Amino acid sequence: MSLLYPDSVAVIGASNDEKKVGHLIFRNLLTQGYPGGVYPVNPKGEKILGKETYKSVGAIRGPVDLAIIVTPAETVEGLAEECGKKGVESLIVISAGFGESGEDGRARESRLGKITDRYRMRLVGPNCLGIMRPGIRLNASFAPFLPPAGNVALLSQSGALGDAFIDRAEKIGLNISFFVSMGNKAKMDECDFLEICAEDPETKVIGLYLESIRDGRRFLELGQRIGPVKPIILLKSGISEKGRGAALSHTGVLAGSDAAVQAICEQAGLIRAGTTGEFLDLLRTISHQPPLLSKRIAIITNAGGPGVLAADSAERCGLDLPALSPGHEDQLKKMLPRTASIKNPIDVLGDAMADRYMAAMTAAARDSGPDGAMVILTPQVMTPAKEVAETIARVKKSFPLFPIVACFMGGKSLEEAIALLHKNGIPNFSTPESGIRMLAALYRAERKKFTKPAPLELKRAIKAREIIGKTQGLLTEAQTRRLLKMYKLPLPDGQVAAKSPEAVKIARKIGFPVTAKISSKDILHKVDIGGVRLNLLDSKAVEKAFGEIMINARDRAPKARVKGVLIQQFLPPGDEFIVGAMRDPTIGHLIMAGLGGIYTELFKDVSFRVAPVSAGEAYPMLTGLKSWKLFLGLRGKKQLDIDAFAVLISRVSLLVQECPGIKELDLNPVLLKEKGLTILDAKIVVGYTILHLKHN
Repeated sequence: MSLLYPDSVAVIGASNDEKKVGHLIFRNLLTQGYPGGVYPVNPKGEKILGKETYKSVGAIRGPVDLAIIVTPAETVEGLAEECGKKGVESLIVISAGFGESGEDGRARESRLGKITDRYRMRLVGPNCLGIMRPGIRLNASFAPFLPPAGNVALLSQSGALGDAFIDRAEKIGLNISFFVSMGNKAKMDECDFLEICAEDPETKVIGLYLESIRDGRRFLELGQRIGPVKPIILLKSGISEKGRGAALSHTGVLAGSDAAVQAICEQAGLIRAGTTGEFLDLLRTISHQPPLLSKRIAIITNAGGPGVLAADSAERCGLDLPALSPGHEDQLKKMLPRTASIKNPIDVLGDAMADRYMAAMTAAARDSGPDGAMVILTPQVMTPAKEVAETIARVKKSFPLFPIVACFMGGKSLEEAIALLHKNGIPNFSTPESGIRMLAALYRAERKKFTKPAPLELKRAIKAREIIGKTQGLLTEAQTRRLLKMYKLPLPDGQVAAKSPEAVKIARKIGFPVTAKISSKDILHKVDIGGVRLNLLDSKAVEKAFGEIMINARDRAPKARVKGVLIQQFLPPGDEFIVGAMRDPTIGHLIMAGLGGIYTELFKDVSFRVAPVSAGEAYPMLTGLKSWKLFLGLRGKKQLDIDAFAVLISRVSLLVQECPGIKELDLNPVLLKEKGLTILDAKIVVGYTILHLKHN
């Protein structure tokens, strides 16, 4: 491919001025070992760094695989046209002044994209740092030097942040197969580069820094395909709660951009970094170490305090510290002083030489208990840090499938030893907690084989859309009940009454006790205006509740159009949950499940997935909840009907797929019982024309 393996590169805008970007890029290509042809293009025609200059790309004799444009924005379109006519396959536009600069820049960027489409050129940028391919010594960027060659593809939407990562790479042991600064992503975006990395034999791990995801659905599908083969680590910025002000349902309030990103990561198996430091730690750990096949690890230390901190962190991360088998314990007793601890953590004591570390590490690697280890060293006067680092490297070579991370805690006195560790592919961390978190990241539980989502049905979808019709805003009670019934979503018996006598008649027909709720498509949260009465035991209670609800609606939501009062079968209190959906602009519908009732927004104990979601795929949504123990039964209570709740989630997924006009949906609360469930309240929003309520 011309982007990863170009035989020739033209720098359009190359300059003799050492301060200009065109000079820096040309110098990088010429002086850092790239073996292909490098052609400076400048209309002045003067020599640059001793190389003959071409007045145009068309004047270059022979083919040009990759062209880099470093000229003012207003000149780029014409130069791109020349590149197309020349037959250039890949184009990098470093120049700024495009989509990031306003309306004129966006128009210019659009025209540039059309030119590259016409000539079928790949376009990186504009407004980017460039690319690097260390394996062939290609530095097609204005970063000063190449990082060490390796197996990590680093894809960054920010050129400046990417440059900072590259600058630190050698020091922290991060080896790069391919680096790209995506810039404005006028044509090639994160999905295109993921596909390139999937086919790249040099890339084994992919690191992504993104500020935006252009096509969430495609991103999810690529993650599901590529992630199991080449781990993808994602650092995503821009996850604030701005833009949620228009949300009308609980789901809408909770389903911000961060929830969408997390849902993608969960379903595609992407590894998400919470911080920049964690991002780099994950890349250098996963790129050098094999997977941790179980939760069992060993901690080897020459100091008690750090060993205890590591053990505490292991428990928080869900890792286990098994004892070694009696045979290996007996061997260690012979190799270590009597005062050393052969339990896990294994304490080799502060005066330990490299031989004690060797004995402890070898025993742990050979034992059937631990499947990985962290080695801690604190610098004592007598501690041979470099020799210990060499010992760790030797053990690693002897046991390549046994993941090892190090925690050499200290500063200047350990620099040589830490550099040796990194050189041998052993990541070192300055704190025990960081190292343990990375071991936990290496742990890969066997993934379940989930059932496929139920197929969509065209006839049902047509009928469902007929129920919605041209409605904008909240669907009526009647529309909602008809829609939920079509998808076998269980609601209690109920009917809307326009007058008090009618309410009493409906209540007698259903059977006491009943619940009364205001029925208005303009009132979203009924409780907020005093529009709900529960456990009404007789006709007088229904009459009183009807009158109070109607008065509250008139006083607190005077502009609301009130249809009447919904009289519904009352169900005794139980465990309340929520299932919801919200349409995300980049990936389609997000499905939400979690703790419901009045606690939904208080505790925010919810989980998201991207539709479609099968009943089998619903289970990981639930097991990750803090309230998961409620499903299993607490304090003598029997287990709730988890299967029924999983089916409910899958049916909501079907509903929003077949009715894509639905923007928000809440089933809250869902009363989950030992056998079956009932949806106590439901709201479906097709538009956003809802009146604001007046609260007393």
